[in-house]
Order: sequence, then C-alpha cells, then structure tokens
Amino acid sequence: MNTLQSTQSGNRAGKYAALTGCTLMLSLVYMSLTSWSVAVNELALAFGLTPAWIQMGSAALIAGYAIGGFFQGRWIASMGWKKTFAIVITAFLIASALIPVVQNYYLILVFRFIQGWGCMVALMCTIVTSWFPTRERGFAVGILLGAIGLGAALGGYVAGLLTPLLGWQNTFWCITGLTLAGVVIFLLLVKEAPPLEEEKSAALDKATSVSSSNIYAEPRLWLLGIATFCCFFNCYGMYSYLAQYLYTLNFSAGEVGTIVMLNGMIAVVSTPFGGWISDRLVASKGPLKARTFTNAWLALGVAAVGCALIPHLSPLGFGMAVIIAMVAGWGTPATNGPGLSLPSDLLGSAASGPAIGLVILIAGAGGIIAPVWVPMLAQEYGWSMAWYVTAASALVGLIVNLILGASKTAPSAKHSAATGGRNA
Repeated sequence: MNTLQSTQSGNRAGKYAALTGCTLMLSLVYMSLTSWSVAVNELALAFGLTPAWIQMGSAALIAGYAIGGFFQGRWIASMGWKKTFAIVITAFLIASALIPVVQNYYLILVFRFIQGWGCMVALMCTIVTSWFPTRERGFAVGILLGAIGLGAALGGYVAGLLTPLLGWQNTFWCITGLTLAGVVIFLLLVKEAPPLEEEKSAALDKATSVSSSNIYAEPRLWLLGIATFCCFFNCYGMYSYLAQYLYTLNFSAGEVGTIVMLNGMIAVVSTPFGGWISDRLVASKGPLKARTFTNAWLALGVAAVGCALIPHLSPLGFGMAVIIAMVAGWGTPATNGPGLSLPSDLLGSAASGPAIGLVILIAGAGGIIAPVWVPMLAQEYGWSMAWYVTAASALVGLIVNLILGASKTAPSAKHSAATGGRNA
C-alpha cells in the first residue's frame, strides 16, 4: 500500500511539474517571438520594406510553426521528446540570437522560419497529454496553451520597456537569454511520463488505437485538421489585421494598443476554460463529443458572432470596440484545450505526437493565408466584408466539429474516459 501511495504521489508531482515546465517554456518562446513586432519599424526603414514584405515575417513564422510541428511529431515517435527538444530549442536560440545582426532580409526570413519551428506546440502538447488522463487532459492542455497569449502579451510589454533603453537588438538578446534560462528550468522539471492507468486498463484495442505509422488513414484526424485550419485562419488573421482595421476608425495608437492587447489577453482565460468545460463533459458524452461540442458552441460560435459584429460595434466608440474585440478574442483560443487533447483521446498517447503534428501541418495554411488575403479583400470590398469572411471561417470550423462529433467512437474508448483511469 505504501509503495502504491508513493507511486501515485510521485506521478501527481511529476505531471504538475511537467505542466509547469512546459507552460513556462512555451511562455518564454512566445515572448521571444513577439519581440519581432518591436523590430518591424526599424527593419522596414533599413531594408525599404513594403507592408507585404513586412507581413512575410509573420507568414514565415507560421510556415515554420506548421512544418516544424509536423516534423516534431515524427521525431518524437522515433527518437523521443528529449532529443527532439534539444534539436528544436538549439535551432530556435541560434536563430533568435542572429536575427539582430543579419544584414540580409531574405536571411532574416529564413531565421524567422526557424523561429517558427521553435513554437513547439506539438512537442509541449505531446508531453502534457502523456501525463494527464482523459478527464483532466483538456484543462491541462488549456493551461499550457494559455501560455501563448500570456507570453505574447508579456513579450510585447517587456520589449516595449527595454527597447527605448537598450535598442531592439539588445532587447532580442536579453529575451533570448531569458529563454535559455527557461530551458534549464524545463529540463530540471520535466521527466518521462509513466504509462497512463486508463490506457493500461483499457488496453486500447485496435479500434481505438492508431500507430504513428498509419495516422494518415484516420479520417477523424483529417477532420480535426480541417477544423483547426479554420481556427488558425480566424485567430491568426484577426491578430494580424485587427490593429490595421482599428486605425481606419481613427482610434489613437494608445487605444489601438489597448484593444489589441485585450483581444489577445482574453485567451489566457478562455483557453483553459474551454479545456475545463470539455473535461466536465467527458463522463457523460465521451471525449469526442465532449471536445467537439465545446469547440463548436462555446468557442467557434462565439468567434463567429464576435468577428461578424466587429465592423458594426467598433465604430460606436472605444468602449464598444474593447467589448467586441474581447468577445472575438475569446472564441478560437478556447478550442486549443479540447482540440489538441483529441489526438491522445482518440489514438492513445503513443500516437499523439505524430497526430498533433499532422493537425498543425494542415492548420498552418490558415494562419498563412488569412493575414495576406483578408487585408487584400478589405482593400477591394471594404472591412465589413473582410470581417464577415473571418467570421465565416469560424462558422465552417463549427460545422466541421459537429460532423466530427457525429462520427462513431469505439465503446471501449468511451468507457475508459467515463471511468477516468488516472495517472495520479
């Protein structure tokens, strides 16, 4: 009995240490990534960049995020997360340190692409989902991915404080050094997860388990990828052109900065909330229906309404612009916890790395297309049409989630989730 209690206590400590380490690491990585926004004006002056070329920095990042997530998933399956982390974080730190000194913008875009590999969402999600059982997984992933909004906001704030004092180049290096310190803490906290009790007891029969070598034949994974494509289109599009739209309404720079900050910061709340709600529904609905119901109605439905109303309410004044930007900002991030828990829920933790990597690869195109195409659409047809298209992407994602939720889940998977085997 004492041995069992000791094992359970160790597992509980291990999973919360892993969540803490992964959340810290992801926050620091996104702090480093958002320091790009501080450098944009000086880069534009130094290299004579047009707005389209400036936007290529964001596109390169998302391309690296998507392609890097796919390869990280494959590498995790073949070499484990520790070696994968070592490769990815080394490349990320080198790229981050070199961007301030490179004198060629094409080479800077290459380094920005490498930085995108360092987003490590697939890697961190794989580690966290391997520690947490189904009925706790959504909230854990939600806390983890809430770090994206937190890190992005802190990065902008810290860079804003340091840049006037040190210059943008030294600010880049300071934040890179902080990330390096985070790597040490991460390696001290995060260990290999033991097998989950629910997976041992359910034995994950062939109907519910998909190996890393044949995940591409799993139709539910492709549906999840399409739904996440819609999320990326909506979210990364909104983040990239919300400020541009607000300036057309003659808001001051301070007002625009406040609205944009609150639009992003609300994700720190909505991301874990979406995961928590989906966890509460797992026992009654099973993981597939619980996750897709939450994604459809409590996340993407809110995103669709919020984005559709932005062009109608924002012109009414600063207060209304803040409210509707926060409603729109709540939506898509709330899908992170439920959506990126599903690969482990459906396929087992052994296949979750490649599965999450595939989902992010499919989704990444949405984050590349929207920031470039939607502003062009706004130039031609006006910003109302642009926001309707942004809202429509969330609506399509809602429908895809409903289709995915209606697909059949093997009884053993639902039973395992309902009984809630723990790794604690």
